[in-house]
Amino acid sequence: MITQKFMALIPTGAEWINWVLLLLSVISVAIILERSIVLHKKRGRIDRLKQDVGEAFQRGAYEQVEAILEQDRSSAAKISFEIIQGMKKIGFDFEESLTVALSEEKLSLESRTSVLGTLGSTAPFIGLFGTIWGIIHAFHSLSQNAKGNATVVMAGVSEALVTTALGLLVAIPAVVTYNYFMRSIKKIIVGAENFARLVVVAYMNRIKQKKQ
Repeated sequence: MITQKFMALIPTGAEWINWVLLLLSVISVAIILERSIVLHKKRGRIDRLKQDVGEAFQRGAYEQVEAILEQDRSSAAKISFEIIQGMKKIGFDFEESLTVALSEEKLSLESRTSVLGTLGSTAPFIGLFGTIWGIIHAFHSLSQNAKGNATVVMAGVSEALVTTALGLLVAIPAVVTYNYFMRSIKKIIVGAENFARLVVVAYMNRIKQKKQ
């Protein structure tokens, strides 16, 4: 009974699965472009940022240090600025503030990247499902057509294999970019932590010395 109900759906063919994969490919490309732009901004130019902050320190322009960090879009500057503000206003411990800031920034950077990982792992199976569906459709069409021959089956199978190809076309770029983004995020977080340890500690020490 279940088989009969399933077979009633077979005449629709696997074309609808191709449209699903096409939609997933559009979503994948959109996320790749959006995350590429975001990570490029968050990566920033650490060397230039260090130089600007270092020059401000030499001049004793502590307020300018904060202004430089606030205006810069990189993760390193954002984290350092947030820690400085928290330590000045509320008196947070540096290590605790750094841990919280890094974890929050990492979550922000990883936003929507999990979708790419999911697409990379599931798209091939969706394509395989479409291929099997198409093959069943081809043999079902042959059984319904007394004059049918092997050509009908081969044509249906070839169309079904397109679904597998589409699944791989969705999965491969998603997996490659997901791995690349994960490595980039790791580098950004490590760079931001190192920068924050240098800048925030130096900044707070200068402020303490100035008050004394």
